[in-house]
Amino acid sequence: MSIETMEMASDQRTWYMDEDTEAFLEHYNTLECNIIKGLRELYHAGALCDATIITEGRSFSCHRVVLASVSPYFRAMFTSSMLESEHGKVSLQDVSSSTIQSILHFIYSGEADLSFGNVEELFTVSSRLQITTMQDLCSRFLIYNMTNDNCFWVYRLAHSHNHNRLQSAALHYISWHIASLYEKEDFIHLQQDELINILSSDQLVVSSELCIFNLALRWWKANRVADSQFPVELCRIIRFSLMLPQELEEVKREISLELSNLQKPLPFKLRQGMFENWIVCMDLQAREDDTLDDNDFFPDCYNPVSGEWNKLAPLKSLMYPGCLAVENYLYMTGGINQDDSVSQSFHVYDSVTNCWTELPSMMRARSQHAFLSYRKKLFAVGGWNRDGILDSMECFDLSKNCWSELSKLPLPLQSSASTQLKGKLYLIGGETGPERLFSDKGLLIYDTNSDLWSHVPNKIVVALGGAVTIDNKIFVIGGYDKYCPSTRQAVATSRCLCLDEQGWESQELKVPPLPEKIASAGVVKWNQKIYVLGGENEERFVKTVYYWRPGDSNWTLCTQGLPVPHGGVSGFGCVTMWVPKKVRTSS
Repeated sequence: MSIETMEMASDQRTWYMDEDTEAFLEHYNTLECNIIKGLRELYHAGALCDATIITEGRSFSCHRVVLASVSPYFRAMFTSSMLESEHGKVSLQDVSSSTIQSILHFIYSGEADLSFGNVEELFTVSSRLQITTMQDLCSRFLIYNMTNDNCFWVYRLAHSHNHNRLQSAALHYISWHIASLYEKEDFIHLQQDELINILSSDQLVVSSELCIFNLALRWWKANRVADSQFPVELCRIIRFSLMLPQELEEVKREISLELSNLQKPLPFKLRQGMFENWIVCMDLQAREDDTLDDNDFFPDCYNPVSGEWNKLAPLKSLMYPGCLAVENYLYMTGGINQDDSVSQSFHVYDSVTNCWTELPSMMRARSQHAFLSYRKKLFAVGGWNRDGILDSMECFDLSKNCWSELSKLPLPLQSSASTQLKGKLYLIGGETGPERLFSDKGLLIYDTNSDLWSHVPNKIVVALGGAVTIDNKIFVIGGYDKYCPSTRQAVATSRCLCLDEQGWESQELKVPPLPEKIASAGVVKWNQKIYVLGGENEERFVKTVYYWRPGDSNWTLCTQGLPVPHGGVSGFGCVTMWVPKKVRTSS
């Protein structure tokens, strides 16, 4: 009987296992485990070995099929007409015997004793022998143990072996610590192509492009040949057009190159350190004011540090649009137009240029839909239009600049609290059905890798609430949780919940209720805090801004509320995004 047949049979009856049966199932070994265990025992016993690795006068007996299964290098060697295929002997005289012993132990056991004394050679040899699992293990060790003293060494190691993941991790570390790495000896030992790759990165956390020039200048002074000029190759990756006039004067005092051609406005992005993370709110203006036209609907930008509000370039009035931000780009889809029609438009705003650009429209008009991103894809999920509540879902691929349809939702859904965690999209509650009933189906999870939906019946009833993720936890904030038939009005709640990755309520972390009942608010994460902006409670609009940090016992009321002259606002898009620092916008 197959395992599948056994599972089907067990589903057709109810039975109770005795202790011996439970112990048997608990310690049941799969076929794969038995094969690995058996091969390890054969290796330690030196039995049935048909290959030998020779190095430093030592010989290691092993099995061709095992080496070939984990290494394309050995597979090609043992399946070709080479002598190694005929005799099974592989000479690796330039590799230490301790390294070969460690690699074979890893192949047969999956275990490795890594240290800074052996990790470089193990990484290098496993790269040469194309044992990617061993190389990836070394990479993880280096990533977890990266410091200011070794990050350049790790970067050079990854760069020389073209290991993209380790190189990316090292570059990310260098980018965040570049200011403290300025005087490190390892910095001046970088090769010019390595330096260019680092200084070309948009990730560098620097407040001014002059910092990048000074890094390049220090490297050049330490490595230059007498009477040589500052390398043109370095000039090309320094973004002189981002410098202020006084900074350019400082550059000219250091090098004698003609900068006029290099100062032209090029399509360079600002470095990461040249941005501040602000909260952007869409459509805070009074839609009922007939005197307002499209140019009057400015996105409002809030700095939680100073409490300051500013305005960005206008687009148009859109109530309940789908909004999300990726770095300094704000994407907005759909929404309800001022004439009450439902839009399928798609626009992107660049905070560097302060301009909106129209992109290909969605396949369907939507409002009150979830709009989430993962990697280079944007997902518009469910929502409502004049045809009713939607169960459709579409995805915009930023690399292909087009929309495509994905799997339908298990049920029509709008006004869900939504968020993304580890490549999965979460829809909590919402409204469904022709009468816009509150969904009591709990939570839906969409796997972006498999294009499949799953359902968690956690019985959370909420609509027009907010959801954010912090430290692999999902926080559900406020919303409507019941409907009063006598008044024909929804009833807001102050309830806040914390869910785990599986969608079940956490018993470890409790979230205090909001100071008042609020629904349809802007809910965002900023600097590991949850901000709640505006909203409504039945017929009363809210103008306040609250925040809560995990671990706090209560919500904190911000001094500055929403910048609206009337009592408050609800139903607006709200995101956090990168906005250039003021000193940059003045250049």
